[in-house]
Amino acid sequence: MITTFIIALAANAAASTSASGTAITALELDPRKMSQSQVRAHNASRIKTDPDYIRCVKSEDTGSLVRKRVSCRTNAMWEQADRVGNQNARETYEAMQGKAINQAN
Repeated sequence: MITTFIIALAANAAASTSASGTAITALELDPRKMSQSQVRAHNASRIKTDPDYIRCVKSEDTGSLVRKRVSCRTNAMWEQADRVGNQNARETYEAMQGKAINQAN
């Protein structure tokens, strides 16, 4: 049943995209696999607060002084990652509250 819904949703998105021309939505291409020129083209008609606006963040690659890693996601994807990370941290903190502490000093 869920598979049928996803297929119908994809067909609907494809129909609306073909009707509007060559507009590429964030759902059609994974932002993590898009080139910088595709990201710029995607963001050209969007404001920075749009949930489909793609933000790319550079971070240092572990073990290298020079190499950088670029991570591109939509604003909605960044927000979801923040929510999941905060929830995991909250659950870990709460789980550790009831644990015994070694006070052998």
